[in-house]
Amino acid sequence: MNSFPLCHLFVPANKLDLIQKAENSEADGLIIDLEDSVPEDDKKATREILFDYLFSKELSKPFCIRINSLTTSNGKKDINTFKNSFKNFNGLIIPKIEDPAELTLLSKDIKAILLIETPIALENLSLLAQDKRIVGLALGGADLSAELGSDMSWDSLLMARSMIVMQASKYGLLTIDSPFMQLNDERLLAEESRKAKSMGFNSKFAIHPNQAKTIKERFLPTEEELKEAKKIIEAYSNTRGGAISVDGKMVDEPIVRLMKKRLWLSGTDLESK
Repeated sequence: MNSFPLCHLFVPANKLDLIQKAENSEADGLIIDLEDSVPEDDKKATREILFDYLFSKELSKPFCIRINSLTTSNGKKDINTFKNSFKNFNGLIIPKIEDPAELTLLSKDIKAILLIETPIALENLSLLAQDKRIVGLALGGADLSAELGSDMSWDSLLMARSMIVMQASKYGLLTIDSPFMQLNDERLLAEESRKAKSMGFNSKFAIHPNQAKTIKERFLPTEEELKEAKKIIEAYSNTRGGAISVDGKMVDEPIVRLMKKRLWLSGTDLESK
């Protein structure tokens, strides 16, 4: 079963009641945020309270913790605090990452998703992505667009998205698309989610629980796509490799890997009917 969510909902770390509400939302994963959601003066207390909360309570959904930048004292304290392996803990979200040397601060057994938010991060993407502790790459569209002086439209951030998908594919990483900031436009959210999935993103951030249903619907494979994936995998398993034709489509090893990933992301086993 897939434990990597299709919709990651941001929740402020300093509002434990919202974490509880988020567990009951349609989002299938949570990002507990210690960075932008928490005022500077509250970070120390929030870090301690969050640790106690997670230590005493098992969250029902997969979650990550977005820590503060590793170039800050709070970031260093965050990684020293959240070394424990909590139930359903999918790792740390590392914001403002630019220099691969920053990753040496992480313990060897931690899992991390890098939030790509600056032109320097894009320039160093291949060096960042090859670190063994990295399991995913995510687009931080708001910060990146501010750095670029652009808006957050699809076309403006298309190159950044393409670079992230390419490097993630190169190193076998998962990907999260940038959040959609317009809370009352479900149609555009659905369209952006569809585009992100079509270019290779595995999931998308949400900034409000009401966005979760639309995001999940667009990222989940359709019944037709699942049937196609099973048929291709089964047909290829009966060959000795190379290229074959399935329903008039050329199939080789890369296509089979894509089909297996499709099933995995949907939480579907090959044997299931």
